Amino acid sequence: MQNVRTFRCKDLGLACEFEEKAEGENELMKRIEGHVQTAHQMNLEHPEVQERVRKAMK
Repeated sequence: MQNVRTFRCKDLGLACEFEEKAEGENELMKRIEGHVQTAHQMNLEHPEVQERVRKAMK
């Protein structure tokens, strides 16, 4: 894997241990979408939510 990105809810300031890795930003977005919607009521359809999530990716 070349462009591995990581997302952690902690990096959004959430008290949550969820962490996901994927190759590339778009793939990572797909993988975390269900979690952030159900666990944190965050809708990735909203550009400002997408922006926050993308900035939290490492």
